[in-house]
Amino acid sequence: MLKQVDIYITHTIKGFVADNACYAYALTYKGKPKYGYGEIRKRITQNSLLLMVMNEALKRMLCSCEITIHIDSPYIASAFLNGWTETWKDNGYEKAAGGKIVDASGWEKLMEECSKHIVKVAYSTHHELTEKLETGIRRHGDFEGL
Repeated sequence: MLKQVDIYITHTIKGFVADNACYAYALTYKGKPKYGYGEIRKRITQNSLLLMVMNEALKRMLCSCEITIHIDSPYIASAFLNGWTETWKDNGYEKAAGGKIVDASGWEKLMEECSKHIVKVAYSTHHELTEKLETGIRRHGDFEGL
């Protein structure tokens, strides 16, 4: 039986794009969180950031798990729910009309990590660890006492 892990992600991008961003995530197994934090000092879209953070969090997994990732992007959640990710992968991350999909390299890296696990993505504008992760972001990655 696979371990059940939840990954909760929070970030500072409000809207579609930002010039700088911070993010925090928690990997939880049996209710115990392990935190991650990072800062991006360049222009980045919310979806690009989330693809990068999801990949970073998945790379911390030491064995195959059943994972639910909680994010605030309806687009990324829909891509998983509707099977677009598999279609994109099968098509070499090309659009039907030609050319690469947006964030093709990010999707490709993410899907490689996802292939090691059973992954579901849940959309939520607010999840059970939002406040803790926002506090960790304000404290620049200091999660002590949370």
